[in-house]
Amino acid sequence: MKNAPAGWKILSSKKMYGSPYLTVYEDMMDLAGRKKIYIRAKRLGYSTVVAFSGDGSILTIRSYRHIVDSHQLEVPAGYIDEGETPRQAAIRELEEETGYVAKKMMHVGSYTLDYSMFEQTGHVFVAYGLKKAGRQKLSRMEKISKIEFLPVKRVEKLLLSGKILNAASIVALYKGLHYHKARPRR
Repeated sequence: MKNAPAGWKILSSKKMYGSPYLTVYEDMMDLAGRKKIYIRAKRLGYSTVVAFSGDGSILTIRSYRHIVDSHQLEVPAGYIDEGETPRQAAIRELEEETGYVAKKMMHVGSYTLDYSMFEQTGHVFVAYGLKKAGRQKLSRMEKISKIEFLPVKRVEKLLLSGKILNAASIVALYKGLHYHKARPRR
């Protein structure tokens, strides 16, 4: 803790739960003479892809999410596998979830959803030059009911009206739209 306030230190750290996707720790902290139990978790990093068609529409998916028991509008995303770079995960997830590959893919930013409790990094990519390469290759927990290209104006309206609920997709879409609008045109 090289940047912590004066007198802050971790006295002990105990792993409370572990799985391939999530590890939970209980830290005993000394906050300048006052002890505090702090719960934190590490989650796998992930990549999210905002893929633009030739006409500038955005490739979206409708994915069933059992936690909210509904089909949600999202952009392709997924965990970064061990030994994989964020870019490799973005390329893989785009193809697995949609069957599309991209001629160009650029990293446009990284972020964390909640650094008060979770250690996890999300990576945002934009993709261009889409080509249908094959079929979806979904895992057992992935239930994508619809793949469609939506016009930018419609996506912006859905974002502003709160119709897109997935935080990773929201962040990715705002970053991707900003990049797309600011990029030099040829």
